[in-house]
Amino acid sequence: MTDRHNMPLEPVSEQLFDEAVIWHTRLREANDVASADEQEELIAQFEKWKTLSTDNERAYAEVEQLWGRLALPVKRQARSSGDQQSRTRQVVREKRGYMRPVMAVAMAACLLLFVGLGQNFYPTVMAMFDENFLHAEHSVLTKSLSDGSEIKLNAETTVSVDFDENTRRVNLVSGEAWFDVAHDAQRPFVVHTKFGNVTALGTAFNIRSDAERVKVSLEQGKVAVNWSADGAGKNTGDDNATVTLVAGEATTLSSRGIGESTRFDRVATTAWRKGKMVFYQAPLSDVLDVLNTYHDGRIVAVNPELNDLSVSGVFRTDDIEQVLDAIEGTLSVRVVRLTNYMIFIM
Repeated sequence: MTDRHNMPLEPVSEQLFDEAVIWHTRLREANDVASADEQEELIAQFEKWKTLSTDNERAYAEVEQLWGRLALPVKRQARSSGDQQSRTRQVVREKRGYMRPVMAVAMAACLLLFVGLGQNFYPTVMAMFDENFLHAEHSVLTKSLSDGSEIKLNAETTVSVDFDENTRRVNLVSGEAWFDVAHDAQRPFVVHTKFGNVTALGTAFNIRSDAERVKVSLEQGKVAVNWSADGAGKNTGDDNATVTLVAGEATTLSSRGIGESTRFDRVATTAWRKGKMVFYQAPLSDVLDVLNTYHDGRIVAVNPELNDLSVSGVFRTDDIEQVLDAIEGTLSVRVVRLTNYMIFIM
């Protein structure tokens, strides 16, 4: 019979992990800006939250442990079985034994990647000559629009703005953007995406567009999300092609239609606007995709079997090197820097 006391604990929920991250951040920042009385009140509130559940205590202990290993931490999550972890480590050791041929393949792959990077020059040049064409390369760009609205672009995001006397239209070409819309009942604010439109009069919302779908997350107000099969944003006549979101709700658009309204993770959704990346048991492949948006070059996992390694942590978007050092130190992998622009994980 298995001893219950020796059984590994289940990972804390993503919601609790996020709450613990928020408390950890508030307590650290209070040391710098809060008065003694404010700090005392905050600590009392924190202690009350922590005693609500042993899971709360465990979640905060995880965050403290992560932060303690590095200023901005990463950790290896428990694998589903010890055998699986052993196999992964064995693969890493074997691959290191064949470093030269792997490096040759990696260099060839990197050359192909850099040919593809030339495509990024077009939006960069367009943004230099057209004030209505906005492009953020490897950092967040904030722009005030002529109507008083504000837009923030995440790294590797491109939009075009077209305002006239009847409509305020923004085309999200690619990437992720946040909109704080100035109210104007006479001119609706419409964000066009490849799978439909998002219409608001005065509200704040986030839109992320990738290859497979568009996700709309509403922070304040109301928006109408309209799906169209051809991406033109025209009404299809289908009652299920339009959804109205209220604050705290999110939905998705894809080639298959519009998804159900759900609650969304505010911490993860807004982290990029605060210069943070938040991962919880995220596959290494997803983490590298995010890192590459903030990196002027390419970071590649040469061995595809490494892509399933899990990463959790809170990181700054402007310190990619420290994230790589943390990954190398905790995932039993090796980071090889051919140049500042060509980085491989093996």
